[in-house]
Amino acid sequence: MPRKLHRRSFLQMTGAAALGAAALPLVSPAIGLAKVTRELSAAQQTRMMMGTLVSVTVLDASQAKAQEAMEAAFTAMGRLTPVFDRHRPVGPVAAFNAEGRLSDLEPRLKQVMDLCATVQQATDGAFDPSVAPVVDAMAASFAQGHKPNRASLDQALKAVGGVAYDGRSLRLTKENAGLTLDGVAKGYIVDEGLRAAAKAGARHVLINAGGDVGVLGDQGGKPWRVAVADPNAPTKPKMVLSMTRGALATSGDYEVYFDRERLYHHIVRPDTGRSPGSAHSVSVRAPQAALADALATACFVMPPAQATKFLNARPRLEGLILTRFGQRYQTKGFMS
Repeated sequence: MPRKLHRRSFLQMTGAAALGAAALPLVSPAIGLAKVTRELSAAQQTRMMMGTLVSVTVLDASQAKAQEAMEAAFTAMGRLTPVFDRHRPVGPVAAFNAEGRLSDLEPRLKQVMDLCATVQQATDGAFDPSVAPVVDAMAASFAQGHKPNRASLDQALKAVGGVAYDGRSLRLTKENAGLTLDGVAKGYIVDEGLRAAAKAGARHVLINAGGDVGVLGDQGGKPWRVAVADPNAPTKPKMVLSMTRGALATSGDYEVYFDRERLYHHIVRPDTGRSPGSAHSVSVRAPQAALADALATACFVMPPAQATKFLNARPRLEGLILTRFGQRYQTKGFMS
């Protein structure tokens, strides 16, 4: 699937606009519409979107403008959700998976596919949106009350890599192949929500989409406090970051899993068809939520030392990896 990637294009992506994604914002839901400072009021709501709870908080001197920007963010995100959902029969991704071909991609779908191709090539295939058949095989087996056998996973693995993208159109090239954008779409939608809020005049925004948080500006002179979840107790913070820009996306085996031991979950290795057995939680900071989202998935697939080296070698990327064995890998600038 990857198109030709030049080093400059990847560096440009890591230096792009400051938008973001992360886990567990330490922002009190009790903020409501109350005054948060003498100068700023807050508009805040939580709605069900993308199969998760999405919270938008906007601070502004005018409560009416804060409310308007908040609604703009929700509207933008609501319009995009059907574009990337492969389970919606009327959506383009579902149509592509069913028909095997899609031409004249919707512009935002093209942007996401361009990002997928870039990250896939940069990570030597650790990120691969063609792993849908393996994830579906796992889900189908556990829905029948048993673990998937080796033969069923190997059969599904044969379809991985069966998505061809040429920059303009998509084509399935293997039997039973399929596309999933679950590892990047939520981050992209958060980015678009922030852009919509900014276009409406907002300068202080936090969007939390089921643990993917986008930050624009500060919290009335103070940074937003955003936490990385403890993978052993996901409702509790492992650490707290101060953020006024950029992105933090967290992928964990505690998010979507099929067995009690979490040996089978929604992140799979494209080369083996198995869920990685080392990482417990991977958090990546990047300039954009979509980029951070995709890289968190890729770094979860990589061995922790390799993932840390990958992030250290690229400007404006930082990461934290917590393993099942209690190990911690962290880039130098992750907390800054």
